[in-house]
Amino acid sequence: MLLVALATLAALAPCGASPLNVLFVSTVSSPSHYIWVSSLAGELLRRGHHVTELVIKPPATPHPNRTSFVIDGKIYAETTPVDLETIYDHSLFEEIHFLYDFCRDSANIVFESKAFADLLKLLKQKKPDFDVFVLDFPLQEPFIGLNYVIGRKPMVAMTAYNLPVEVLTLMGSPYFPSLLPYSGVGAHGGDPLTFTERLQSVYRWIGFTTYIDWVYRPDVDKMIAENFPGAPPLAELEKDVAISLVNTNPALHGAMPLVPSIVEVGGMQARPPKPLPADILEWINEKAAPHGFVFMSFGTNVRAASLNKGSRDAILRAFARIKQRVLWKYEDDDILDKLPPNVRVSKWLPQNDILAHPNIRCFVSHNGGLSTQEASYHGVPILGMPFFADQLGYAKKGERIGISRTVIYRTATEEAFYEALTDVINNPKYRANMKVVQNAVRDQKETPVERAAWYVEMVARTGGAPHLRSPALRLRWYEVWMLDILAAAALAVGLALWLVRRLLGALCSSGGARRRTKAKAH
Repeated sequence: MLLVALATLAALAPCGASPLNVLFVSTVSSPSHYIWVSSLAGELLRRGHHVTELVIKPPATPHPNRTSFVIDGKIYAETTPVDLETIYDHSLFEEIHFLYDFCRDSANIVFESKAFADLLKLLKQKKPDFDVFVLDFPLQEPFIGLNYVIGRKPMVAMTAYNLPVEVLTLMGSPYFPSLLPYSGVGAHGGDPLTFTERLQSVYRWIGFTTYIDWVYRPDVDKMIAENFPGAPPLAELEKDVAISLVNTNPALHGAMPLVPSIVEVGGMQARPPKPLPADILEWINEKAAPHGFVFMSFGTNVRAASLNKGSRDAILRAFARIKQRVLWKYEDDDILDKLPPNVRVSKWLPQNDILAHPNIRCFVSHNGGLSTQEASYHGVPILGMPFFADQLGYAKKGERIGISRTVIYRTATEEAFYEALTDVINNPKYRANMKVVQNAVRDQKETPVERAAWYVEMVARTGGAPHLRSPALRLRWYEVWMLDILAAAALAVGLALWLVRRLLGALCSSGGARRRTKAKAH
């Protein structure tokens, strides 16, 4: 017994002298995804671990413990621009196909890349011994086949995309469409969804789940079989997932019922600022911009240069009417001769560091998840212009809790944009509400990225964290929902009613016979 106790304590002891060997894969074709997941890779390296990674972007700085296989050429998101004029009005059917066509096409680009071939060659020839496999999982499920190649090690599934219902299912955590909008952002402070919102959530859940189960997952099984010969199907490989790291924080996303193997690490990429470049600082500081400045950026997946010229010019005319200076992330040069004196554009800007500047008054954003988190971390109110996916949920959530206004791109006029912008700049309620969210976001015992790294280490120490595994994963779906118990109860009640009816029928028949016998005797 003493030996068993000592072995258990050793397994649970903090990881120190023995660095982990981590296989780290992030192939979701979205630069913003990589911004989020790479913060975890950086923290693992800081802790002394070894990271072998397959990623869509080269690391910002080299590290002796880092071996990177970088997808060559342009990634899918860069070769397939989003149609900003139509995507906001997608039907459920169009939305489903847009998302899962993206999944298939971007995965195939990675499978055909030299980086994937080189990684596979390394894994098969040198057979490195990994302690844990970290995978940016939802939207790139076929790459779970790599775990078969390395001998099915304990897995950590992570996602920058909020909390997909697929992650809840993966970890055996209950999903209630009445509590969490499907592919949306949760309620705040216990504020429940309305009847209409719950109805829409159920509708989306049924539509997406039907497609995922009957179309997408079978396609994933085919991709696994083609690219990892001999590997078991997706459902079997998913059993190796020990925990999921999700990009949520109750302060912004609301409280949700989660099993312990789902760990909330929202905002891993948000951090204290680094010094700004001198030219940017000279444009936005209090001396140069006495009324403050506005920062506008649509992130990495929506190109501001793709706005139609009418909408772009309307925004510029609205900017020309405000007292604040404007710093706009804009990717092309076709706008340079149209800029008002108070507007400056740049093809790249250090968003997190700009949002931290004390002279900022408003963040004009596409309401992407990472952008909303960084604005919340730094306490900056938002004017949102959402286009698709989680942007719609964050825009709705921001308005609900009073940290932002929303304008719709396809209908926004100069006047509508100007009115919303000046409201966010001048009305103190938006900054006050954002300050409440900021305080809650920062009030944590450790940073989200430190928490994420600790859980990766714990998974390795415990051989897959079996103590966190939900019993729901060993039940059939109808057992989870207790339909078998309800069926048994209904059968028991039905049988009891049948017996009572038979008994009453027998008694009535016996009583009738006795009455007929007495009548004959008289």
